[in-house]
Amino acid sequence: MEKRERGYAMRKTMFLLTLFSGLALAIIGFLLSAPIGPTTSPAISNPRLPFAPTLFVLGVVLVFASAVVYELFPDKSGRKE
Repeated sequence: MEKRERGYAMRKTMFLLTLFSGLALAIIGFLLSAPIGPTTSPAISNPRLPFAPTLFVLGVVLVFASAVVYELFPDKSGRKE
């Protein structure tokens, strides 16, 4: 029984780590991409960090990948549900 609980804890930990990493990247990428205040000229509407949209997309991909991590990470229970 202890092995099963440890396997579930590891599975849950990896899932949450992937999920929160993706959320953090998506939020940081969005905040660095969005202009501050009203855009009065095209120069202000550019992202503050040139690769910030890439961080946002990478974060969204990681959020969706967290479901894959949860499903593919072994449960260690020895049974399929």
